[in-house]
Amino acid sequence: MKKIYTLIAAALLATGAAAQNPTAYFMEGSTFRSQFNPAFAPLRGYVNIPAIGGVNINVGGNIAVDNILFSRDGKLVTLLDSSVSAADALSGLKQNNLLGMDFRMNVIGFGAFTKNHKNFWSFDLNVRVNEDANLPYSLFEFIKLGKEGQIRNFGTSTDSYLEAAFSYSFPLMDDRLYIGIRGKFLAGLARAQVTYDRFDISLREDRWAVLTQGTLDLTAAGAKVETDPDSETFEIGDLDFKPTKPAGYGFALDLGATYDILPNLQASLAVTDLGFISWSKKNSVMGVSTQETEFTGATVPENASEPVPDFDLEMLKFNQVDGRSTTKMLRASVNAGLEYEVWRHKIGIGLLYTARVWEYKTMHNITGSVNFHPVRWFTVSGSYSVIDNRGGAVGLALNLCPNWINFYLATDVLTSKHTPQWVPIKQSSMNVTLGLGIPIGKRSHRIAAYVREGDRR
Repeated sequence: MKKIYTLIAAALLATGAAAQNPTAYFMEGSTFRSQFNPAFAPLRGYVNIPAIGGVNINVGGNIAVDNILFSRDGKLVTLLDSSVSAADALSGLKQNNLLGMDFRMNVIGFGAFTKNHKNFWSFDLNVRVNEDANLPYSLFEFIKLGKEGQIRNFGTSTDSYLEAAFSYSFPLMDDRLYIGIRGKFLAGLARAQVTYDRFDISLREDRWAVLTQGTLDLTAAGAKVETDPDSETFEIGDLDFKPTKPAGYGFALDLGATYDILPNLQASLAVTDLGFISWSKKNSVMGVSTQETEFTGATVPENASEPVPDFDLEMLKFNQVDGRSTTKMLRASVNAGLEYEVWRHKIGIGLLYTARVWEYKTMHNITGSVNFHPVRWFTVSGSYSVIDNRGGAVGLALNLCPNWINFYLATDVLTSKHTPQWVPIKQSSMNVTLGLGIPIGKRSHRIAAYVREGDRR
Protein backbone atom coordinates (compact mmCIF):
# COMPACT_ATOMS: atom_id res chain seq x y z
CA MET A 1 0.00 0.00 0.00
CA LYS A 2 2.99 2.34 0.26
CA LYS A 3 2.64 3.61 -3.30
CA ILE A 4 -0.95 4.73 -2.98
CA TYR A 5 -0.15 6.27 0.43
CA THR A 6 2.62 8.28 -1.22
CA LEU A 7 0.36 9.57 -4.00
CA ILE A 8 -2.47 10.55 -1.67
CA ALA A 9 -0.19 12.06 0.98
CA ALA A 10 1.43 14.19 -1.73
CA ALA A 11 -2.00 15.46 -2.74
CA LEU A 12 -2.91 16.18 0.89
CA LEU A 13 0.28 18.07 1.69
CA ALA A 14 1.13 19.78 -1.60
CA THR A 15 -2.41 21.10 -1.98
CA GLY A 16 -4.44 21.99 0.84
CA ALA A 17 -7.91 25.37 -5.76
CA ALA A 18 -8.45 28.23 -3.48
CA ALA A 19 -9.72 31.71 -4.27
CA GLN A 20 -7.51 34.79 -4.11
CA ASN A 21 -7.21 36.41 -0.71
CA PRO A 22 -10.59 38.21 -0.39
CA THR A 23 -9.41 40.66 2.29
CA ALA A 24 -6.89 42.12 -0.17
CA TYR A 25 -9.73 43.11 -2.52
CA PHE A 26 -10.58 46.12 -0.33
CA MET A 27 -6.94 46.96 0.48
CA GLU A 28 -7.09 50.50 -0.97
CA GLY A 29 -3.82 51.81 -2.36
CA SER A 30 -2.02 48.48 -2.73
CA THR A 31 -0.39 47.61 -6.03
CA PHE A 32 -1.78 44.07 -5.81
CA ARG A 33 -5.43 45.12 -5.79
CA SER A 34 -5.63 45.40 -9.56
CA GLN A 35 -4.96 41.66 -9.83
CA PHE A 36 -8.57 41.16 -8.68
CA ASN A 37 -9.95 43.78 -11.05
CA PRO A 38 -7.88 45.60 -13.71
CA ALA A 39 -10.12 48.67 -13.32
CA PHE A 40 -8.60 49.24 -9.85
CA ALA A 41 -5.45 51.31 -9.47
CA PRO A 42 -3.10 52.19 -6.59
CA LEU A 43 -2.75 55.74 -5.22
CA ARG A 44 0.52 56.31 -7.06
CA GLY A 45 2.73 54.76 -9.69
CA TYR A 46 5.16 52.16 -8.41
CA VAL A 47 8.18 49.97 -9.02
CA ASN A 48 8.01 46.66 -7.17
CA ILE A 49 11.01 45.13 -5.42
CA PRO A 50 11.88 42.05 -7.53
CA ALA A 51 10.57 38.73 -6.13
CA ILE A 52 9.01 40.36 -3.04
CA GLY A 53 6.98 43.00 -4.83
CA GLY A 54 3.89 40.79 -4.75
CA VAL A 55 3.55 37.31 -3.24
CA ASN A 56 0.18 35.61 -2.96
CA ILE A 57 -0.34 32.14 -1.41
CA ASN A 58 -3.76 30.54 -1.02
CA VAL A 59 -4.47 27.06 0.29
CA GLY A 60 -7.99 25.75 0.68
CA GLY A 61 -10.71 23.25 -0.02
CA ASN A 62 -14.06 22.11 1.27
CA ILE A 63 -12.75 20.54 4.50
CA ALA A 64 -10.90 22.06 7.46
CA VAL A 65 -7.19 21.47 7.88
CA ASP A 66 -7.72 19.52 11.11
CA ASN A 67 -9.65 16.93 9.07
CA ILE A 68 -6.41 16.26 7.14
CA LEU A 69 -3.59 16.85 9.62
CA PHE A 70 -3.51 15.42 13.15
CA SER A 71 -1.16 16.12 16.04
CA ARG A 72 0.52 12.96 17.32
CA ASP A 73 3.42 13.08 19.81
CA GLY A 74 4.12 16.73 18.98
CA LYS A 75 4.24 16.10 15.22
CA LEU A 76 1.77 16.70 12.41
CA VAL A 77 0.74 13.58 10.49
CA THR A 78 -1.83 13.04 7.75
CA LEU A 79 -5.01 11.06 8.27
CA LEU A 80 -3.29 8.15 6.47
CA ASP A 81 -0.90 7.62 9.38
CA SER A 82 -1.41 4.44 11.37
CA SER A 83 -1.57 6.48 14.60
CA VAL A 84 -4.84 8.07 13.39
CA SER A 85 -7.81 5.79 14.01
CA ALA A 86 -10.35 5.12 11.28
CA ALA A 87 -13.06 6.86 13.31
CA ASP A 88 -10.96 10.04 13.66
CA ALA A 89 -9.83 9.98 10.02
CA LEU A 90 -13.29 9.57 8.51
CA SER A 91 -15.34 11.74 10.86
CA GLY A 92 -14.72 15.09 9.10
CA LEU A 93 -14.56 14.00 5.47
CA LYS A 94 -16.99 14.86 2.66
CA GLN A 95 -18.29 12.73 -0.18
CA ASN A 96 -15.76 14.51 -2.43
CA ASN A 97 -12.82 16.14 -0.64
CA LEU A 98 -11.48 19.04 -2.66
CA LEU A 99 -8.05 20.48 -1.93
CA GLY A 100 -6.15 23.18 -3.74
CA MET A 101 -3.32 25.70 -3.76
CA ASP A 102 -2.58 28.90 -5.71
CA PHE A 103 0.78 30.64 -5.73
CA ARG A 104 1.73 33.88 -7.47
CA MET A 105 5.08 35.70 -7.23
CA ASN A 106 5.75 39.02 -8.93
CA VAL A 107 9.22 38.97 -10.49
CA ILE A 108 9.00 42.40 -12.14
CA GLY A 109 6.26 44.99 -11.68
CA PHE A 110 5.84 48.69 -12.42
CA GLY A 111 3.06 51.11 -13.32
CA ALA A 112 2.18 54.81 -13.54
CA PHE A 113 -0.64 57.30 -14.10
CA THR A 114 -0.80 59.34 -17.28
CA LYS A 115 -0.93 63.15 -17.40
CA ASN A 116 -4.59 63.33 -16.40
CA HIS A 117 -3.86 61.45 -13.12
CA LYS A 118 -6.70 59.01 -13.92
CA ASN A 119 -5.63 56.68 -16.71
CA PHE A 120 -3.33 54.01 -15.31
CA TRP A 121 -1.07 51.42 -16.97
CA SER A 122 1.10 48.67 -15.52
CA PHE A 123 3.34 45.77 -16.51
CA ASP A 124 3.90 42.62 -14.45
CA LEU A 125 5.94 39.45 -14.88
CA ASN A 126 4.64 36.75 -12.56
CA VAL A 127 5.31 33.10 -11.72
CA ARG A 128 2.03 31.21 -11.25
CA VAL A 129 1.41 27.73 -9.79
CA ASN A 130 -2.02 26.09 -9.39
CA GLU A 131 -2.79 22.70 -7.89
CA ASP A 132 -5.99 20.91 -7.00
CA ALA A 133 -7.14 17.42 -6.11
CA ASN A 134 -10.33 15.44 -5.58
CA LEU A 135 -10.13 12.60 -3.05
CA PRO A 136 -13.45 10.72 -2.63
CA TYR A 137 -14.66 9.54 0.78
CA SER A 138 -14.85 5.97 -0.53
CA LEU A 139 -11.08 6.02 -1.14
CA PHE A 140 -10.39 6.67 2.56
CA GLU A 141 -12.97 4.07 3.58
CA PHE A 142 -10.97 1.54 1.60
CA ILE A 143 -7.63 2.63 3.07
CA LYS A 144 -8.71 2.94 6.72
CA LEU A 145 -11.41 0.23 6.92
CA GLY A 146 -10.76 -2.07 4.01
CA LYS A 147 -14.28 -1.42 2.74
CA GLU A 148 -15.00 -2.59 -0.78
CA GLY A 149 -16.77 -0.34 -3.24
CA GLN A 150 -16.56 1.82 -6.35
CA ILE A 151 -14.27 4.84 -6.22
CA ARG A 152 -14.85 7.49 -8.86
CA ASN A 153 -13.14 10.75 -9.92
CA PHE A 154 -9.98 10.28 -7.88
CA GLY A 155 -7.29 12.58 -9.22
CA THR A 156 -4.90 15.49 -8.88
CA SER A 157 -3.62 18.13 -11.30
CA THR A 158 -1.03 20.90 -11.27
CA ASP A 159 0.34 23.50 -13.66
CA SER A 160 2.97 26.22 -13.53
CA TYR A 161 3.63 29.05 -15.95
CA LEU A 162 5.11 32.49 -16.48
CA GLU A 163 2.72 35.39 -17.01
CA ALA A 164 3.71 38.64 -18.74
CA ALA A 165 0.82 41.08 -18.36
CA PHE A 166 0.08 44.62 -19.54
CA SER A 167 -2.87 46.43 -17.93
CA TYR A 168 -4.66 49.68 -18.77
CA SER A 169 -7.65 51.39 -17.13
CA PHE A 170 -9.46 54.62 -18.02
CA PRO A 171 -12.59 56.61 -17.07
CA LEU A 172 -15.89 57.11 -18.90
CA MET A 173 -19.21 58.85 -18.12
CA ASP A 174 -17.65 61.83 -16.31
CA ASP A 175 -15.41 59.51 -14.25
CA ARG A 176 -18.32 57.49 -12.83
CA LEU A 177 -17.30 54.40 -14.81
CA TYR A 178 -13.78 52.96 -15.02
CA ILE A 179 -12.92 50.20 -17.47
CA GLY A 180 -9.84 48.01 -17.10
CA ILE A 181 -8.31 45.35 -19.31
CA ARG A 182 -5.22 43.22 -18.83
CA GLY A 183 -3.69 41.16 -21.62
CA LYS A 184 -1.47 38.24 -20.60
CA PHE A 185 1.09 36.31 -22.60
CA LEU A 186 1.64 32.91 -20.96
CA ALA A 187 4.62 30.56 -21.15
CA GLY A 188 3.87 27.13 -19.72
CA LEU A 189 6.64 25.58 -17.60
CA ALA A 190 5.12 22.25 -16.54
CA ARG A 191 1.79 20.52 -16.05
CA ALA A 192 0.73 17.11 -14.77
CA GLN A 193 -2.54 15.30 -14.20
CA VAL A 194 -3.26 11.91 -12.67
CA THR A 195 -6.90 10.79 -12.89
CA TYR A 196 -8.65 7.53 -12.07
CA ASP A 197 -12.08 7.32 -13.64
CA ARG A 198 -12.60 3.82 -12.31
CA PHE A 199 -11.31 2.13 -9.16
CA ASP A 200 -13.47 -0.86 -8.16
CA ILE A 201 -12.55 -2.97 -5.14
CA SER A 202 -14.32 -6.14 -4.06
CA LEU A 203 -13.65 -8.95 -1.57
CA ARG A 204 -14.14 -12.38 -3.11
CA GLU A 205 -13.99 -15.07 -0.42
CA ASP A 206 -10.25 -15.22 0.35
CA ARG A 207 -8.96 -12.65 -2.11
CA TRP A 208 -9.28 -9.00 -3.12
CA ALA A 209 -10.13 -7.99 -6.67
CA VAL A 210 -9.14 -4.57 -7.99
CA LEU A 211 -10.26 -3.14 -11.33
CA THR A 212 -8.83 0.26 -12.28
CA GLN A 213 -8.75 2.63 -15.22
CA GLY A 214 -6.45 5.63 -14.93
CA THR A 215 -4.41 8.15 -16.92
CA LEU A 216 -1.18 10.04 -16.25
CA ASP A 217 -0.41 13.05 -18.42
CA LEU A 218 2.77 15.16 -18.01
CA THR A 219 4.10 18.01 -20.13
CA ALA A 220 7.43 19.72 -19.40
CA ALA A 221 10.68 20.48 -21.17
CA GLY A 222 12.93 17.42 -21.24
CA ALA A 223 10.13 15.10 -20.13
CA LYS A 224 11.06 11.44 -20.42
CA VAL A 225 10.44 8.12 -18.71
CA GLU A 226 12.29 4.84 -18.31
CA THR A 227 10.02 1.82 -18.56
CA ASP A 228 10.57 -1.55 -16.90
CA PRO A 229 12.14 -3.78 -19.60
CA ASP A 230 10.21 -6.82 -18.35
CA SER A 231 6.72 -5.36 -18.01
CA GLU A 232 7.14 -2.32 -20.27
CA THR A 233 5.45 -0.23 -17.60
CA PHE A 234 6.54 2.76 -15.53
CA GLU A 235 5.66 4.35 -12.22
CA ILE A 236 5.35 8.00 -11.23
CA GLY A 237 8.84 7.90 -9.72
CA ASP A 238 10.30 6.91 -13.12
CA LEU A 239 9.35 10.26 -14.67
CA ASP A 240 12.05 12.86 -15.26
CA PHE A 241 11.84 16.40 -16.63
CA LYS A 242 13.80 19.65 -16.66
CA PRO A 243 11.51 22.71 -17.01
CA THR A 244 14.31 25.00 -18.20
CA LYS A 245 12.28 26.37 -21.12
CA PRO A 246 8.60 26.73 -22.03
CA ALA A 247 6.64 23.61 -22.98
CA GLY A 248 3.59 25.54 -24.13
CA TYR A 249 2.26 29.01 -24.84
CA GLY A 250 -1.05 30.77 -24.33
CA PHE A 251 -2.96 33.98 -23.83
CA ALA A 252 -5.43 35.30 -21.28
CA LEU A 253 -7.49 38.38 -20.45
CA ASP A 254 -8.66 40.08 -17.27
CA LEU A 255 -11.69 42.32 -17.75
CA GLY A 256 -13.03 44.66 -15.07
CA ALA A 257 -15.13 47.70 -14.34
CA THR A 258 -16.07 49.96 -11.42
CA TYR A 259 -19.17 52.14 -11.36
CA ASP A 260 -20.15 54.86 -8.88
CA ILE A 261 -23.84 54.23 -8.28
CA LEU A 262 -23.85 57.12 -5.79
CA PRO A 263 -21.03 59.48 -4.81
CA ASN A 264 -20.13 57.17 -1.89
CA LEU A 265 -21.33 53.81 -3.28
CA GLN A 266 -19.20 51.91 -5.79
CA ALA A 267 -19.94 48.60 -7.53
CA SER A 268 -17.19 46.57 -9.16
CA LEU A 269 -17.13 43.49 -11.36
CA ALA A 270 -14.29 41.53 -12.94
CA VAL A 271 -13.57 38.27 -14.69
CA THR A 272 -9.92 37.20 -14.50
CA ASP A 273 -7.79 34.49 -16.12
CA LEU A 274 -9.99 34.06 -19.18
CA GLY A 275 -7.55 32.16 -21.35
CA PHE A 276 -5.64 29.00 -22.16
CA ILE A 277 -2.23 27.40 -22.58
CA SER A 278 -1.52 25.05 -25.51
CA TRP A 279 0.98 22.43 -24.37
CA SER A 280 3.20 20.82 -27.00
CA LYS A 281 3.22 17.15 -27.96
CA LYS A 282 7.03 17.17 -28.15
CA ASN A 283 7.36 17.63 -24.39
CA SER A 284 4.56 15.26 -23.41
CA VAL A 285 4.69 11.90 -21.59
CA MET A 286 1.48 9.93 -21.23
CA GLY A 287 0.55 6.62 -19.67
CA VAL A 288 -2.61 4.61 -19.12
CA SER A 289 -3.37 2.06 -16.43
CA THR A 290 -6.10 -0.48 -17.03
CA GLN A 291 -5.61 -3.22 -14.47
CA GLU A 292 -7.63 -6.17 -13.23
CA THR A 293 -5.73 -7.83 -10.42
CA GLU A 294 -6.38 -10.15 -7.49
CA PHE A 295 -4.50 -10.24 -4.18
CA THR A 296 -4.69 -12.59 -1.22
CA GLY A 297 -2.71 -10.72 1.45
CA ALA A 298 -4.61 -8.79 4.15
CA THR A 299 -4.03 -7.12 7.51
CA VAL A 300 -6.47 -6.05 10.18
CA PRO A 301 -5.61 -2.57 11.52
CA GLU A 302 -6.59 -1.30 14.93
CA ASN A 303 -10.22 -0.12 15.25
CA ALA A 304 -11.12 -1.68 11.87
CA SER A 305 -13.77 -4.36 11.55
CA GLU A 306 -12.73 -5.56 8.10
CA PRO A 307 -9.37 -6.64 6.66
CA VAL A 308 -7.39 -4.18 4.59
CA PRO A 309 -5.51 -5.44 1.50
CA ASP A 310 -1.76 -5.55 2.00
CA PHE A 311 -0.15 -5.18 -1.40
CA ASP A 312 1.72 -2.90 -3.77
CA LEU A 313 -1.05 -1.55 -5.96
CA GLU A 314 -0.42 -2.42 -9.59
CA MET A 315 -2.77 0.38 -10.60
CA LEU A 316 0.10 2.82 -10.00
CA LYS A 317 1.95 1.28 -12.94
CA PHE A 318 1.30 2.78 -16.36
CA ASN A 319 1.76 1.59 -19.93
CA GLN A 320 3.34 4.36 -21.96
CA VAL A 321 1.35 5.63 -24.94
CA ASP A 322 2.10 8.33 -27.47
CA GLY A 323 2.13 11.81 -26.00
CA ARG A 324 -0.23 14.42 -27.34
CA SER A 325 -0.63 18.16 -27.51
CA THR A 326 -3.35 19.54 -25.29
CA THR A 327 -4.99 22.88 -24.62
CA LYS A 328 -5.97 23.63 -21.03
CA MET A 329 -8.12 26.52 -19.90
CA LEU A 330 -6.96 28.59 -16.94
CA ARG A 331 -8.85 28.56 -13.65
CA ALA A 332 -11.02 31.62 -14.21
CA SER A 333 -12.41 33.75 -11.39
CA VAL A 334 -15.36 36.13 -11.01
CA ASN A 335 -15.19 38.98 -8.47
CA ALA A 336 -18.21 41.17 -7.76
CA GLY A 337 -17.91 43.85 -5.07
CA LEU A 338 -19.90 46.63 -3.46
CA GLU A 339 -18.36 49.26 -1.16
CA TYR A 340 -19.96 52.19 0.66
CA GLU A 341 -17.77 55.00 2.01
CA VAL A 342 -18.71 57.16 5.00
CA TRP A 343 -17.15 59.97 7.04
CA ARG A 344 -15.41 61.70 4.09
CA HIS A 345 -13.91 58.50 2.74
CA LYS A 346 -12.34 57.46 6.03
CA ILE A 347 -14.40 54.29 6.58
CA GLY A 348 -15.60 51.84 3.96
CA ILE A 349 -18.01 48.92 4.28
CA GLY A 350 -17.52 46.28 1.60
CA LEU A 351 -19.20 43.12 0.35
CA LEU A 352 -17.50 40.75 -2.11
CA TYR A 353 -18.67 37.65 -3.97
CA THR A 354 -16.00 35.43 -5.53
CA ALA A 355 -16.34 32.34 -7.71
CA ARG A 356 -13.31 30.28 -8.73
CA VAL A 357 -13.44 27.54 -11.37
CA TRP A 358 -11.41 24.54 -10.27
CA GLU A 359 -10.57 21.40 -12.19
CA TYR A 360 -13.26 19.48 -10.31
CA LYS A 361 -15.73 22.11 -9.06
CA THR A 362 -16.52 25.83 -8.90
CA MET A 363 -16.03 27.26 -5.39
CA HIS A 364 -17.92 30.27 -4.01
CA ASN A 365 -17.00 32.79 -1.28
CA ILE A 366 -18.82 35.76 0.23
CA THR A 367 -16.77 38.29 2.21
CA GLY A 368 -17.85 41.27 4.28
CA SER A 369 -15.28 43.87 5.29
CA VAL A 370 -14.76 47.10 7.21
CA ASN A 371 -11.97 49.29 5.85
CA PHE A 372 -10.36 52.21 7.68
CA HIS A 373 -8.31 54.81 5.77
CA PRO A 374 -7.96 57.85 8.09
CA VAL A 375 -5.29 59.29 5.76
CA ARG A 376 -4.75 58.51 2.12
CA TRP A 377 -1.48 56.64 2.60
CA PHE A 378 -2.76 54.25 5.28
CA THR A 379 -5.47 51.53 5.09
CA VAL A 380 -6.33 48.74 7.51
CA SER A 381 -9.11 46.25 6.76
CA GLY A 382 -10.89 43.50 8.65
CA SER A 383 -13.07 40.90 6.98
CA TYR A 384 -15.10 37.76 7.51
CA SER A 385 -15.55 35.22 4.72
CA VAL A 386 -18.20 32.55 4.36
CA ILE A 387 -16.42 29.89 2.35
CA ASP A 388 -18.63 27.78 0.09
CA ASN A 389 -21.32 27.46 2.80
CA ARG A 390 -18.87 25.66 5.12
CA GLY A 391 -18.11 28.18 7.85
CA GLY A 392 -15.77 31.11 7.65
CA ALA A 393 -12.46 32.82 8.25
CA VAL A 394 -11.43 36.18 9.72
CA GLY A 395 -9.01 38.24 7.65
CA LEU A 396 -6.83 41.30 8.32
CA ALA A 397 -5.08 43.59 5.83
CA LEU A 398 -2.71 46.55 6.03
CA ASN A 399 -1.44 48.92 3.34
CA LEU A 400 1.16 51.67 3.87
CA CYS A 401 1.94 54.05 1.03
CA PRO A 402 3.80 57.19 2.16
CA ASN A 403 6.13 58.92 -0.29
CA TRP A 404 8.99 56.45 0.05
CA ILE A 405 7.46 52.95 0.32
CA ASN A 406 4.44 50.88 -0.62
CA PHE A 407 3.98 47.92 1.73
CA TYR A 408 0.94 45.70 2.08
CA LEU A 409 0.05 42.54 3.98
CA ALA A 410 -3.21 40.59 4.09
CA THR A 411 -3.92 37.24 5.74
CA ASP A 412 -6.55 35.14 7.48
CA VAL A 413 -3.95 33.16 9.46
CA LEU A 414 -3.28 35.52 12.38
CA THR A 415 -6.62 35.23 14.18
CA SER A 416 -7.26 31.49 13.79
CA LYS A 417 -6.35 28.62 16.10
CA HIS A 418 -2.97 27.16 15.13
CA THR A 419 -0.86 24.07 15.53
CA PRO A 420 2.68 24.64 16.93
CA GLN A 421 3.73 24.73 13.24
CA TRP A 422 1.40 27.74 12.68
CA VAL A 423 -1.06 25.79 10.56
CA PRO A 424 -4.65 27.00 11.16
CA ILE A 425 -6.70 23.93 12.05
CA LYS A 426 -10.32 25.07 12.29
CA GLN A 427 -10.80 26.60 8.84
CA SER A 428 -10.68 25.34 5.29
CA SER A 429 -8.49 28.10 3.82
CA MET A 430 -5.18 29.85 4.45
CA ASN A 431 -4.32 33.08 2.63
CA VAL A 432 -1.24 35.29 2.73
CA THR A 433 -0.64 38.27 0.41
CA LEU A 434 2.30 40.63 0.81
CA GLY A 435 4.38 43.01 -1.24
CA LEU A 436 6.95 45.77 -1.14
CA GLY A 437 7.51 48.53 -3.69
CA ILE A 438 8.66 52.10 -4.25
CA PRO A 439 6.08 54.80 -5.10
CA ILE A 440 6.88 56.91 -8.16
CA GLY A 441 5.23 59.50 -10.36
CA LYS A 442 1.85 61.18 -10.19
CA ARG A 443 -0.82 60.68 -7.54
CA SER A 444 -4.23 59.40 -8.47
CA HIS A 445 -7.12 61.84 -8.87
CA ARG A 446 -9.69 59.06 -8.93
CA ILE A 447 -10.78 59.59 -5.31
CA ALA A 448 -12.04 63.15 -4.83
CA ALA A 449 -11.44 63.15 -1.07
CA TYR A 450 -7.70 62.56 -1.66
CA VAL A 451 -7.13 65.36 -4.19
CA ARG A 452 -5.58 68.47 -2.72
CA GLU A 453 -6.56 71.86 -4.14
CA GLY A 454 -3.01 72.49 -5.24
CA ASP A 455 -2.97 69.20 -7.16
CA ARG A 456 -5.99 70.02 -9.33
CA ARG A 457 -4.98 70.92 -12.85
